[in-house]
Amino acid sequence: MVKDRIVLLDALRGLAILGIMLCNIPLAFEPEHVAESVPFWPHGQTPASLAVWWITQVFFQQKFYTLFGLLFGASILLVGGEGGDRARTAMIVKRLAALLVIGLFHGLVIWQGDVLWTYALVGLLALLVRGWSARRLLTAGIALHVAINGWDLWRMISHAARFDQPPPADLRSRIATDVATETAGFSGDIVTSLTRNAHDYWDFVTGSLHWPPIWPLIVLALMLSGMGLFKLGWLQGRASPAAHKALAAIGLSTLVVVGAGLSLYLAVPSKPMVMGGFSHWMQGATAPAVSLAYLGLLALAARSPTWKAIPAVLAPVGQMAFTNYLAQSVIMTTLAYGGRGPTLYGQLDRPALAAIVLASWIAQILWSHWWLRRFTMGPLEWLWRLAYRAPTPLRRA
Repeated sequence: MVKDRIVLLDALRGLAILGIMLCNIPLAFEPEHVAESVPFWPHGQTPASLAVWWITQVFFQQKFYTLFGLLFGASILLVGGEGGDRARTAMIVKRLAALLVIGLFHGLVIWQGDVLWTYALVGLLALLVRGWSARRLLTAGIALHVAINGWDLWRMISHAARFDQPPPADLRSRIATDVATETAGFSGDIVTSLTRNAHDYWDFVTGSLHWPPIWPLIVLALMLSGMGLFKLGWLQGRASPAAHKALAAIGLSTLVVVGAGLSLYLAVPSKPMVMGGFSHWMQGATAPAVSLAYLGLLALAARSPTWKAIPAVLAPVGQMAFTNYLAQSVIMTTLAYGGRGPTLYGQLDRPALAAIVLASWIAQILWSHWWLRRFTMGPLEWLWRLAYRAPTPLRRA
């Protein structure tokens, strides 16, 4: 039973890492202003492009970031315990400090979409309350999530009158200018693309810390909830099948609502900004419910003779989540950025980006299984451990 629970955690982590790439790849190939947009997408609104956008927004966007945040909270308890053990506390602090350094390097040098620095900093804060009870952690996490999304909804409603029309011409002009500038930067030589990447990443880091720090607070809410769910045993598959079915039913029901809203947004020719903003808000507000639905479905699959192969396929990807996450960034930027490869930045429509993701999924699944048959952990996991533990044997006996 212990082995099954570990497989479930790894499978959930693998599912999250693979799903995140479909959300990230538009941001690696297009400026942030247009990457998730329909009216500003520079390659038109073909049926295939809109279909990829709809599938990504309904089933993937924000759901897998959320799932990864929950699992990161669980990993804090797995490595650092609930407090009281100085050795384990020192180990988790060094682990998170090393992650912060790696995240900053990843963002400045490889890809500006890095979020590891946020998880590292927020994780250090979450350490202070890891001794709380499961109920208290869940209450705090849910309350923080509701407060953030409630504030965001109030802010959106208070400005709705200014955004009830299609995007104005002056906004389109400003975005077109920004897109041209960013495309030229990322499509230039290696020095130009590195400079542009570092500039955008540092803007993201400093902007995230402005008051109120919405993104770090979202991550904190997820970590607290993840620690609470781990203490309850839900992330390890200890809940009853009825509970997992209930999670799946609730989460998939919210998908229907979100899908209907996004479908209506696509159906309105003018694409009013307030409708797009509300659909985006619905994604964030319901993302935890959908993530828990994926948890419920995967836990049920692990218990099924018919479907247990699914978590077994995903588990090695999750065991090497750190390696696979950074490898995705290398794949995307090698293809997109100038001076690294074919310089495809700004040139690919969504179906082509989805094809790259699908090929990467297959490669990472096969690679992870091949590697872990020969080695005890991923190569970057092994290097990361050197920062907070004694050297660990890498090759299997």
